[in-house]
Amino acid sequence: MTYMNIFTLKVRTKPLLRGVLLLSLIGLVGCGVPGVTREQPTIAHIHIGHAITGWPATPSEQGLLVVAELASIKAQTSSELLLKSARSGNLAEAKKHLNAVAQAVDPQFFTEGESNLYGLRRGTAEAMTHLTLASEVSDASANVQRTVAKTTVRAAEILDRTDELTAYIDAGLRSDDIETLEIIAEEIALVMKDIAGDTNNRQNYGLFELREDIEAMVAREDPAYKTVDEFYLFSLVKLPDGQWGFAGRRGRGAAGAGY
Repeated sequence: MTYMNIFTLKVRTKPLLRGVLLLSLIGLVGCGVPGVTREQPTIAHIHIGHAITGWPATPSEQGLLVVAELASIKAQTSSELLLKSARSGNLAEAKKHLNAVAQAVDPQFFTEGESNLYGLRRGTAEAMTHLTLASEVSDASANVQRTVAKTTVRAAEILDRTDELTAYIDAGLRSDDIETLEIIAEEIALVMKDIAGDTNNRQNYGLFELREDIEAMVAREDPAYKTVDEFYLFSLVKLPDGQWGFAGRRGRGAAGAGY
């Protein structure tokens, strides 16, 4: 039976049989079967890939840490414009930029109950969840274990600062007084700068520094870390026995994600 015939049969069969056939396909990877070139990475590297390469539920299926850092850049830029508008006495403009900060930090400010939206806070929290999983699996290197032990503590500080930030944002959204909003805007700009990170202030530890630490960890890996193929990134599941395996997206829920 050819590779294409196996794939066609998998699609037309019941879920259980589809899973069995998919595992059979995985077993063919790297075994000389024509057209099959994927080399299975370690489970630890797949979890790292969820943080830095791709996760199926994020916008454009970007890595969770990528989503978090991009959101922090948007939030920091908007916080600077918020402060400028508030200082000039322009309430309408200040409110517009405050809304942009809130959207970037946590879309739940405006779309409570939506489960498929990612902002700075959620991206950071879920990135650290996957990095922690990477450090806990049996094939995790000492390098990954040591780095994640450090970065989880640092990331917890970032998340604490983000919770502080959301309190300021909430207060700003409730206020229509420009003088009050200016005071709040000053606090938002300061906290947002800490969260985003600062290349000119190495004493501060934000998302920029967190990404640098993860990139340095990846560069130290031996065997070397290779960008994880989408097939493995989006097919990893936790099996009933606690082990890790692979399944199609249908086995991962409506968003194609989750363990």
